[in-house]
Amino acid sequence: MNLHMKKILLALAGLIGVLSSNLVYAHQGHETSVSFLAGLMHPFSGFDHFLVIVLVGFWSAFMLKKIWLGPCIFILGMCLGVFAGLSNLPLNIFEFGIATSVIAMGLLLLVQQQYSSKAILSLIGCFGIFHGFAHAELFSSGSFGTSLLVQDMAGLILATGILHLSGALLVKFLNEKTAIVAKITGFASVIYGWVLISQLSFAVLGGAST
Repeated sequence: MNLHMKKILLALAGLIGVLSSNLVYAHQGHETSVSFLAGLMHPFSGFDHFLVIVLVGFWSAFMLKKIWLGPCIFILGMCLGVFAGLSNLPLNIFEFGIATSVIAMGLLLLVQQQYSSKAILSLIGCFGIFHGFAHAELFSSGSFGTSLLVQDMAGLILATGILHLSGALLVKFLNEKTAIVAKITGFASVIYGWVLISQLSFAVLGGAST
């Protein structure tokens, strides 16, 4: 086994180890308040949120000529998801939607095929809705004024944009190594997504049996 392959396998093992650790379960450390800081910190509150947002920026810079399209569509979907949550529209499967988004973004990076941009962007928009709805769920704990909600949304959008940009800049930094890193990250993301779905499924089944 050559040195290059050993480095790839070590990187893959490290990623899988990190993604499967107890420290990165979904939705840890959510803020319960509504403020600019709470919105700013939300994308960092669960590794699933963080990962998908970064991967959207990474995939857009890697696969699209207009690299801003993916992030803009995701943020638009996220805002729609927040408004849906504020309007008490039912979206009970949002946790599974978030886990599915982890798998889907991983597959896009793993396969690296030029699928229909419109179809993929529509999918990314749907993922944004799930992520936005998850944030809106935090507002159900109380009644908040318009000013606080606007501040919270501003923080959420700013943090999401920064993470999208980080993913895009990573492509520029990696240069010719981008393809192999994308495959490794994609594979690890698919595994992590299935772990999340398994956890959610067991939780649902456990709740139904009690």
